[in-house]
Amino acid sequence: MSFIEVGQIDQIPVGSMKSTSVSGKQILIANVDGEFYAINNTCTHAGGDLSKGKLEGKIVTCPRHGSKFDVTTGKCILGPKFGFLKINTKDATAFEVKAEENKILVAGA
Repeated sequence: MSFIEVGQIDQIPVGSMKSTSVSGKQILIANVDGEFYAINNTCTHAGGDLSKGKLEGKIVTCPRHGSKFDVTTGKCILGPKFGFLKINTKDATAFEVKAEENKILVAGA
């Protein structure tokens, strides 16, 4: 499996995230307690930019309608908020990540 460099470790401090484009895909890189994770940066509900959302622990909240995703797995934890209406939202695609020297590398993007 080939890995592509997407950034440097010192560019994404613990508790923060950054979007990047890899092979035409928008990827969100998140630093959770010193470990790096990567998922699609586009919300599966309505296409919101997850990098503009809020990261709390390992959960990113979409700024558009509040869908929540676990950045460590891509799993949708909570769909969008529309009053009492519950909408199913697909999981985000997760990508394997490794850190070498000062580089963050993503596989399969």
